[in-house]
Amino acid sequence: MNNNVHITRPNGQQPGMQKRMQPQEQVDLLALIRYRYLSHWPLFVLAVIAAVVAAFAYLRYATPVYKVSATLLVKEESKQLGGEQDLMSSLDLFGSDKNIENEMQILASRTLAGQVARNLQLYGEMYEEGQLNDVLSYQYAPLEFVFLEPGKIKDGIPEKVDVSYDSARRTVMLDHVAYPVFDTVNTRWGWMVIKPRPGTHMPKHKCYLQISSEKKTAQNLLNNLQVTPVSKMATVIKLDYNDVSPMRGEAIVNELVRVYNHAAIEDKNRVAASTMSFVEERLRIVTRELNQVERQVEQFKSSAGIVDIGEQSKLFLASVQENDSKLNEVNMQLSVLESIEKYVTGRNAGENVVPATLGLTDPVLLELIGRLNEAEMEREKLSKTTAENSPVLTALDRQIAKLKPGILENIQSLRSNLEAGKEKLESANGRFMGMLHSVPGKERALLEVSRQQIIKNNIYTFLLQKREETALAYAAAISDSRIVDAAQSAGLPFSPKRMTVLALAIGIGVAFVAGIITIRDMMNREVEQRADIEKATDAPIVAEIMHDDNKESVVIADGKRSLVAEQFRSLRTSLSYLGVNGDNKTLLVTSSISGEGKSFISINLAISLSLIRKKVVLLEFDLRKPMISKMLGIPREPGITNFLVGKTPLPEMLKPVPGNDHLFILPAGVIPPNPTELILNGRLQEMLNTLKTMFDYVIIDTAPVGIVTDAKLLAPFTDATLYVVRQQVTPRIHLKMIDELYRSREAGKLNIVFNGVKPRGVTTQSYGYGYVEELNKQQKKKKFIRSIFKV
Repeated sequence: MNNNVHITRPNGQQPGMQKRMQPQEQVDLLALIRYRYLSHWPLFVLAVIAAVVAAFAYLRYATPVYKVSATLLVKEESKQLGGEQDLMSSLDLFGSDKNIENEMQILASRTLAGQVARNLQLYGEMYEEGQLNDVLSYQYAPLEFVFLEPGKIKDGIPEKVDVSYDSARRTVMLDHVAYPVFDTVNTRWGWMVIKPRPGTHMPKHKCYLQISSEKKTAQNLLNNLQVTPVSKMATVIKLDYNDVSPMRGEAIVNELVRVYNHAAIEDKNRVAASTMSFVEERLRIVTRELNQVERQVEQFKSSAGIVDIGEQSKLFLASVQENDSKLNEVNMQLSVLESIEKYVTGRNAGENVVPATLGLTDPVLLELIGRLNEAEMEREKLSKTTAENSPVLTALDRQIAKLKPGILENIQSLRSNLEAGKEKLESANGRFMGMLHSVPGKERALLEVSRQQIIKNNIYTFLLQKREETALAYAAAISDSRIVDAAQSAGLPFSPKRMTVLALAIGIGVAFVAGIITIRDMMNREVEQRADIEKATDAPIVAEIMHDDNKESVVIADGKRSLVAEQFRSLRTSLSYLGVNGDNKTLLVTSSISGEGKSFISINLAISLSLIRKKVVLLEFDLRKPMISKMLGIPREPGITNFLVGKTPLPEMLKPVPGNDHLFILPAGVIPPNPTELILNGRLQEMLNTLKTMFDYVIIDTAPVGIVTDAKLLAPFTDATLYVVRQQVTPRIHLKMIDELYRSREAGKLNIVFNGVKPRGVTTQSYGYGYVEELNKQQKKKKFIRSIFKV
């Protein structure tokens, strides 16, 4: 047998000191789980089964959601087609460095989402009604609805409109209104076209059209879209889209990438178109001037009859032509500088492209112009998806404002240098012209006319070359992004996840039952388990007595092997460890309140001791509410009160228990009006000394200590005290009083008996008690079903 008794405490330590010094958190937690929850395992099993059935029902009827993924490579720096002198290089037609964060914002912008919704006509989609969930008919929808004026669809909750199709009459019923197919019809959602899809037919179940506004459709698209970089170092963007239809999800992602690339190409082509317009305008002017010069040369040669020019004239002409060519380049550069200066100081509304930099070779100016062009393009792109007061736009505005003064300062410096060079060239031409005075007048006139012809011809050839380069750049413009992986849906639904749902259902089932048990225990104000006692006091628990449904006063007898009887035999053995043996014969039994079973403990403990041939006397010292004589059917008078008042000798009051030669009862006697004064009248010591000489054990059943002081008055005359605590009867607030009595020794050597312990759930084991037998089979069958639902 395993008896829960504190036998010795070495080194003179106070009771419970070792337990306080040793951490018990882990043991207490495991014991709490085992006692509070595992005892109700059938409830947990039933809850888990019900939760799993509900989870399978949910998985059966839940609408699956698929994840569609695509990856897009954004080129940080585009390669140029020509050298540094090419027009594309000077104009930076193929863009510059890309900001990966900006591109992600553009992909997730409302502008692109709205364009995708318009291209795919996502404003109206057909659904087939089901028993529990409606099913989207995307790939096999029998009708296609083209909304020509999506802006007229009202915002708010998507509208559901009943749909039916009469193939014989070729009409579609929308909200009880017939509309012909393949025709532009006017509806309350604006003009639209309804087209039957070949190879499809109307489903058997009822169908309806869900119509969403342009704003709502774009917002739903963005809510299901996730744009993330693959890694911090890479420029690859991953697009994830969740949709109940994998075909629709793939179409949306692919269309989003196409619209994004198309918008990028359009931005590039606008730069090339502006350059082309500038070159074409210059070509028209130079062509007109060249035609005039050629006609002048032709007319002069015809009128003067000039065929050849002398070698000296040729040398002068070559020098003058060279200077004139340089002078023309200077004039063109000054013209370009003037146009750039006008753009920087005050560009026209709607003009957001830097003018062409033809002829300019200054690297600093070209770099500043390129940076200004890049900042202007970046601002225009972000303004489509970002508010005007955005920190990003404000930063770009500050950057543009800082670039303009530098460009203007560089233009002034370059203009000064060009004008100085122009003056030198004009001075040199003046000297050459002075030399030409010696040439005959006709040759000089021809030289002047021919010089103009050559100059205009060189300019014309230069402009033709640049126009072809610009046209090539315009035709070869491509997006700065490349599709790495096209949109593709996963083979299995993204949601709901079977294992996650099942695990969550099991967790909810277990938590539900555990919650009910926990709430019930939290609301219980009485002592529920051994752990409640151990947490509140260090007083040792010497025994646990199981609850007996038979409700008999005597549960132990010679040859009786029930669980309760064995526990009383265990308590009997524990008395020697409490110091109740030999000359120490007196044992006090008390409790906190009435109804905790102290009289029951006293009677059966006394009978247990008498079974080993020990003479035992049981004193009914609960003078206010005596119960032992009533429980054993013995007359209550005369008794203790008669002896204390000196009226009856002690031997005459001892009453043997029928059928037990070793057990005697000393009843309470007449209920006195002053029990406390009787105990203190001085005859108590005489009575106990006499009984010690006559019996091996003296057991005193006294009044509850929480109500009166009788137990405290009797404790000094006893060798040990059994304090009865009953499960679901003793209030928890009284445990603090028990601890105070244990520490102060006001109730003597206090030890606790945990009485009326009931098995929780279907377990037959009492928490914290080592020795447990199985209940008999009849009791098990009787209590099994009831205990399943007992929380």
